[in-house]
Amino acid sequence: MTSAALRGASGYLPAVDALPSLCAPLVASLTRSDQRERFTQYVEGLLATPGRRSFRNMAARLGGGPTLEQRLHHFVSCSTWDWLPVRRALAAHVTASVPPDAWVLRPVIAPKEGDNIVGVHRRHVPGLGHQVNVQYGIGLWAVSGTRCHPVNWRLLLPRSWTDDPVRRARTSIPGGSRPETPTECAIGAFLELMGEAGGQWPDRPVVLALHGVDAAAAVRMLRAARLRFLVQVDRTDPLAPGALELRRPGEGADPWAAGTTVVRVRPGAGPSSDEVWLTDLADTDPVALAALTASARAVDASFARVTDPLGARDFTGRTFDGWNRHMTLVSVAHAAWEATAGPPRP
Repeated sequence: MTSAALRGASGYLPAVDALPSLCAPLVASLTRSDQRERFTQYVEGLLATPGRRSFRNMAARLGGGPTLEQRLHHFVSCSTWDWLPVRRALAAHVTASVPPDAWVLRPVIAPKEGDNIVGVHRRHVPGLGHQVNVQYGIGLWAVSGTRCHPVNWRLLLPRSWTDDPVRRARTSIPGGSRPETPTECAIGAFLELMGEAGGQWPDRPVVLALHGVDAAAAVRMLRAARLRFLVQVDRTDPLAPGALELRRPGEGADPWAAGTTVVRVRPGAGPSSDEVWLTDLADTDPVALAALTASARAVDASFARVTDPLGARDFTGRTFDGWNRHMTLVSVAHAAWEATAGPPRP
């Protein structure tokens, strides 16, 4: 199928036109011309394919068949290109065009059947009320107002994967991988992309919004990395709708709040909608703090509106490398959509 036909068939039609200029700097680290061609082709498939973004569905949408399906599968699951330079190039691109207000870390939970897909394990999922088989990943987002760009991903690997040599070999888990808590996984997602850049990235607060976060460990790790932060913690007694409460360092006895400002905000009128945050931004204007807490909700809205429909939870391969390459290409598709979506909504 030609690009013109793709544009006419897809709800993301303007984004297909943005791919050549967007992808050109991102594929500089790919040494082979066939890899660079397949890179753009895969992102086209993510943008144009309705429903699930499987290898088969994308190949069919692009006008190919089993041969193209095999090529797309090989490109993400068995190829040799490194996704981290691509993600750094994408982060540099999106932050240059839309400087972020915050770096937001949020989980991405993908229910899966069976236990042969890399990282799948039993986990309690908020909202479902019980444990299910999931892949649990962390996304790092550059957020400016309501405009959000995913720039890095990290897959949580529990001990049942890192300590099993058969599973590691079968799913190409790197030799140095170790089991992580969600808190470690989240901060690792930031440091992996940003930690060695030598000041290249905008200095913005890190907003860590995970269910059941180990707040004390998170604050300790963020301080060790010299990062400004807001860390969401479990709710306590509810506030009035629209309320904002600040508790400065030394004003409370909560052990996890030592040396931090406690921010409590209730953005909605629901019975359990209040949020509690810890921050080291003690001198920041309360309205600005409330806006930073809202960046996590902006990510949720962006994920539901753009990233998830583009296939963030649709990867059908089983390997660690494949998941990371697929998520990298989803980020590129998201950036293409954002580049052609017009001004962000207030």
